[in-house]
Amino acid sequence: MTHNSDKRGIAHIGVALHFHEVFFNYSETFIQRLMKHHKLFKPLAVCFKLINSYLRPHNTPILLIPGTIIDVFRMFSTSYIPPFLPFIISQLPSYYEYYLEKSINSSKDKPLLVLAHFGNNAFYAKRISKKLKIPLFVYFYGFDVTVLLKKCPKYYTYIERDIEAGFVTSYYLCQRLLEYNFNRPIYLNRLGLDLTRYIFNPECASISNRRTVTVISVGRLVEVKGHEYLIAACNILIKKGYNVKTIIIGDGPRKNILSNLIKKLGLSDRVKLIGRLPHEEVLKYLYNSNIFVFPSISCRDGSTEALGYACVEAMACGLPVVASNVGGIPEYVINDQTGLLVEQRSPKQIAEAIEELINNPKKAKRLSRNARKIVEHMFDISRNISKLELTFLKYISE
Repeated sequence: MTHNSDKRGIAHIGVALHFHEVFFNYSETFIQRLMKHHKLFKPLAVCFKLINSYLRPHNTPILLIPGTIIDVFRMFSTSYIPPFLPFIISQLPSYYEYYLEKSINSSKDKPLLVLAHFGNNAFYAKRISKKLKIPLFVYFYGFDVTVLLKKCPKYYTYIERDIEAGFVTSYYLCQRLLEYNFNRPIYLNRLGLDLTRYIFNPECASISNRRTVTVISVGRLVEVKGHEYLIAACNILIKKGYNVKTIIIGDGPRKNILSNLIKKLGLSDRVKLIGRLPHEEVLKYLYNSNIFVFPSISCRDGSTEALGYACVEAMACGLPVVASNVGGIPEYVINDQTGLLVEQRSPKQIAEAIEELINNPKKAKRLSRNARKIVEHMFDISRNISKLELTFLKYISE
């Protein structure tokens, strides 16, 4: 292997090609953090479509590759059954891997691996890995396991032979893949946060029932986030005489539904939908709040919270958390140790948990301190990326 250095003087052994149909979605900042914290590899982002280019990590060049009608059909097929259709379509010749090969050959840095972000993108990335004769890895994040495999249990059967290994961010996703007989090595790597950007503030947990208590939730306004149950819980607390205000940060298709619910309950002065905000603004809101609520649910289509980085960020800041007992959340929100777990779709339990924190400030501070400790142990991105890269090296020949 040859070693090259970037402008910071960091030695790289080669390029890690990151493939996604579209870079960079607001809701996928975990991918940007992965790229940004590479140490042994130099990241290269390859995609068909580029959005929000200002979210690109500074160390990551972008290669926008052209798609043809075959690629549009290929993309369409990866979302539908039967399972052999994506496989058959992926065998059709396409232009993008030849374009990529030409671009790579003109560069001094050669990719040593392909990492497909989300399982459905493996059908594209497979052709790239074969063309460049480098191993293919896949990072599974959520819907590509919970939704796709519920709809089509054999979704990955025809492509897993081309995958060296898969990565997941939670044991929950690992177990789901195994339940559907995914027959390739699976590695748990939670990725995480740059904890130097999250200063622990114990004052967040300084809760008093003699002043306004600010409850906050962060997440896209979609069904799986369960925001309506938090709104209903706020209504219960206000009726019991608690001085609570609730802030919900995020945007999405359920905005009107939630707005109408807030108006119907007469909570317009107590519950605010802030919309989507830049990350730095989100942090300001977190540091000026007292309790974080993560009321996620499991949906009929299989959607659920595979991990929940928004909750992890709140814990890193020092907020005591109340979260639903679904998906991968209980792996780090341990009831009565690092937070309070409630049953999904239960405004009553959410309200009771918030009430418990308001009436027991010492407990709120204890949960807050323990939450920060588990975040430091499980979600230090620098340490986790180092483990990820060492795993890559196991599959790359000299």
